[in-house]
Amino acid sequence: MDCCCRACRPDLALAFFGRLFRTGLEANQVIFCTLLKGLCHAKRTDEALDVLLHRMPELGCTPDVVAYNTVIHGFFREGQVGKACDLFHGMAQQGVMPDVVTYSSVIDALCKARAMDKAEYFLRQMIGNGVVPNNVAYNSLIHGYSSSGHWKEAVRVFKEMTSRRVTADVHTYNMFMTFLCKHGRSKEAAGIFDTMAMKGLKPDNVSYAILLHGYATEGCLVDMINLFNSMERDCILLDCCIFSILINAYAKSGKLDKAMLLFKEMQKQGVNLHSHIQP
Repeated sequence: MDCCCRACRPDLALAFFGRLFRTGLEANQVIFCTLLKGLCHAKRTDEALDVLLHRMPELGCTPDVVAYNTVIHGFFREGQVGKACDLFHGMAQQGVMPDVVTYSSVIDALCKARAMDKAEYFLRQMIGNGVVPNNVAYNSLIHGYSSSGHWKEAVRVFKEMTSRRVTADVHTYNMFMTFLCKHGRSKEAAGIFDTMAMKGLKPDNVSYAILLHGYATEGCLVDMINLFNSMERDCILLDCCIFSILINAYAKSGKLDKAMLLFKEMQKQGVNLHSHIQP
């Protein structure tokens, strides 16, 4: 069943599910959750809901929090926020308490829908019910606020995150860097970049790309190339996106010779060409 679901063939998974019962075997939580995951992955979440609410109880298998989380996440993936929230409220009525995964899924979906007040409400409810938030929930809020231009709110959430001793990850810092670079504050973004290293976090390719693009946009070509050279010294894999940022920066500043040298170096290193390079 799991193989069928991974191959995007929930119809075959359902066939094996039927055969399982014909052989006299009993379905357990693992089997049902496999089926639910397959249906949701195939965007058949309404069918998964029927299995969750009807088939499982009929066959003597009480849905647990993992089963509910699977279907709730499936509805969010399909953009059916209302159905996901209804199921969230319904699970508590069935005596199944939401866990950190449930709340994080709801908060993330609400933040993506820019419903920040509702997302904050669920965070407070989460804490009030004794469920400890993780960095997924806080990152969702930070991204929601920063991407919509609400810098102070993003900082407030970050401070709350650290006060509750929830560890910020590279993704957390990348979001702040993105906001700063987007608003012409690449020097401040560089400070956050350095803070990552001080805290023992290794900046990833996305971190470098954000800061490189910030420098390029502001015309800080010396800072840009110094950062690029540091990537080579630290043996960080250079990808098409990184090369494209530098090539575009040099081309737009009229330094076509340097742009061509980088392009040739990109080909020499065997980096795949994509559509990042702009005319």
